[in-house]
Amino acid sequence: MDPSPVRETAKPKGRFPIANLILLAISLAAAFVLGELAARFRLAAWPFEPEPMELPYLTEKDANLRWRFSSEEGRNSLGLRSREIEPKGADVLRILFLGDSLVWTGETSSGRLYTEVIEENLNRAVTGGRRIEVINAGIPGYTTDQELEFLRVYGLELEPDLVLLGFVFNDVYPGFLHRPTRGNMLAIDPAARLYRFDVGSPPGSLLAWSYLAHEIAYAVDLIRQRAAGEPIFPFERRADFYLAWKPYSWEHPRRTLEAFDRLLADSRVPWAMVIFPIGDQVDETYLALDRDYVRYPQRRLLEIVEALDVAHLDLTDMIEAHGGRALYQDYLHLNAAGNDRVAAAVTDFLLEQSAILDATR
Repeated sequence: MDPSPVRETAKPKGRFPIANLILLAISLAAAFVLGELAARFRLAAWPFEPEPMELPYLTEKDANLRWRFSSEEGRNSLGLRSREIEPKGADVLRILFLGDSLVWTGETSSGRLYTEVIEENLNRAVTGGRRIEVINAGIPGYTTDQELEFLRVYGLELEPDLVLLGFVFNDVYPGFLHRPTRGNMLAIDPAARLYRFDVGSPPGSLLAWSYLAHEIAYAVDLIRQRAAGEPIFPFERRADFYLAWKPYSWEHPRRTLEAFDRLLADSRVPWAMVIFPIGDQVDETYLALDRDYVRYPQRRLLEIVEALDVAHLDLTDMIEAHGGRALYQDYLHLNAAGNDRVAAAVTDFLLEQSAILDATR
């Protein structure tokens, strides 16, 4: 007797594949969300941010600065490493030197800050005119955005006759690079890591919020470089400097420097820029690998300041010629010998500027 025939049940076409795709999409989304939360937890980013540091001495004027230092430990009433700033007399020519920690931590071999040495040098070299004051207005961790705001709310009240702006290549970061948190005044803001995509492109604008996506992009780029045998430079891996080597990053500093220029032009105050390289940019090993690439940020910055017709002193070649990496105490800050060189170079630069010579005659 023949076995009963097996009756096949027709399967609805497409039902199970679509369900599988939906399940796969949900699983991938859940994995991405978990990965994103893990990345944010590791970096102490929202919603895992530590408590902010309370700075009771700040006023409403400081709202867009995020922080400045107190008047303790020998600092003046604005928290600057400078003498108390008195009302300017008719016999005084005042130079305001804005910047970040490269201005703040400018100790020379004499133990004095290079801003103090510059002041002494100028007063010795220029006679028969007004007494010259140099105010050290460097604040560690500031970007050019914060220096512009400090100039607006405090600097112009000091009646400068000339403003110097110190620029180093973490200044390309928009807004804030550091975030004062309880126990750490200068913690790197996790958001500084969110610039490995060009937000002007559709993929970049879509992924700009994601810490996980940026970590994946970082890893993929590193794998690609190693596979291609390309040199890998330390500055490309530093959370506070990699952005300066991204071509799309330079639109923001251009706008900030244009605003800086307009503000001082409206106040009829001349200004000049002092450009500081980082240690990697004067390191013979890295320069031998690809000098043009290592010095890329200098070229982009000089395009901006030359378009603004602003006097500028680029310290890069001078530092390379007089010791290079040996003039640094770390990858960013100069040692006493390096600051001696800065004091001499800035003095010579200022003596060449008519803004100084004309005002002191």
